[in-house]
Formats: sequence, structure tokens, C-alpha cells
Amino acid sequence: MKKIILILCALTISAQSVADHHAPTNSAVSVIYECTLNEGVSPADVVAFGKSTVNKFATNNDLKMNSYLWEAIAINPPYDEADVRWVNYFPTWVDYYASNEVFGTKGQKVVGEFYGMVTCDKPVILGVRNVGGPIPTIQEKPLITSVCQLNDGKTMQDAMEFVPKMTKLMNKTTGANVASSIFVPAFGISGFDYVGMLTGATSDMATLMDSVRSGAMPTAMAKAGMQSAATCVNDLHQSHLMIQQQQ
Repeated sequence: MKKIILILCALTISAQSVADHHAPTNSAVSVIYECTLNEGVSPADVVAFGKSTVNKFATNNDLKMNSYLWEAIAINPPYDEADVRWVNYFPTWVDYYASNEVFGTKGQKVVGEFYGMVTCDKPVILGVRNVGGPIPTIQEKPLITSVCQLNDGKTMQDAMEFVPKMTKLMNKTTGANVASSIFVPAFGISGFDYVGMLTGATSDMATLMDSVRSGAMPTAMAKAGMQSAATCVNDLHQSHLMIQQQQ
């Protein structure tokens, strides 16, 4: 894969205004870098680098940012080439550009160390909104991303209404506590209408996935008369918290 041209953004870690993982109630800017690991480097090495070197740099420069590494577990084409995804969240575009400037003027060494570990494509930028409850603060958690195409006659408003209702039904049916977000393409990516995300503690996510395996969740959905607004392909990552600067 090609190296990112916009190197100043490579380690600009995003902010958000919720307790943890992915998106505040208001929409935020999400920047995702799809990367392959360089020889001899593991996902754990990249996580450790993010938690130490990059976290310290962000703290010392008072940057509003959060960052996570999504370790690819089971990913469908055409998004299956990346070993890891470095995911950044910014509450505003002002924060995005402010962080770029700091990394561009003070962070060349940090950026160089990053590119000694991974090789990345250019970033893709999406708008993201937390639509299905607060996401717990957990260092590591399973994460399901659903790459979705709206069904005929359906709109993004239909999806924004369906996903939180579905999340509520999942938690009611299983007794789990999972949360959801929606990512909508902004710059640098096309081919789908949105990405839905489900995440939570490992025990809760395992309970949810077992409810699908056993048929309990599809049965509950049918009884509730719920039909998805989109046709989706599901992928599995392991999400690792690296930086949490913005509450």
C-alpha cells in the first residue's frame, strides 16, 4: 500500500466528548488510516507506542484528542488488506487542523517512529455520531463494523432511527450492554452509504454474538417487526485504547 502523503496527520489523534470509544452525541470528525505492519512489528507494539510516546506528546502539547487501534480479526473484501486501523476522532475541524500543525512543527520524530512501524494508505475521513447509548471506558474490546448500503426507498434518516432502536432491542433481549455509532463518508472514500459500529465489553459482545448464533436475536427482531434500513456486511476488529485526552 502507498504511504500516506499527508504525514502531518498520521499521528494526529482525535478527540471526542464521550467517556470512551468512538463518537460524541454531536457529530465529530473521524480520520482512519489503514496500515500494514512492517516486518517484525506486532499490533501490541503499535498500541504500546501510542499509549506511551504519542500519548505523552499529546499531553505535553495540550491536544484535544483520543486514539484507538483497530486490530483486524475477520474483515471482508475490499477492506481486508489492512493489518490495523489507526482511528482518530476530533470534536471539530478546528481541533483537527490545530493538531496537524503541532505534529508538523514539533512532532517529526514521533511521526518518523510511527512510519518505522507501519506502512499506511492515505487517510479516509468520515463523520461519526454516537447513536446508541454511552460506550464504556475499556482498554480493549471487540468491535463489529457493518459496511452498509441503504435499501431501496430508505434514507440516512431511516438508518439513524433504526440503529439506536436495534441497539436497545439487543440489550433488552440479551441483558448485555452494547453501544452503537454511525460513520458517514466525508472525504477519500466511497462505495457504501454508512458504517454502523457495535462495541462493548468482551462479555457483553460475546453474549450478543451468541444470541445471533442461537437465533434468539433474529427471533426478537422479527417479533418486534423491525427491518433494517440497509443491507450490511459485518467485520470484526479488536479495539485498543491508546489515548484519551478529551472527556
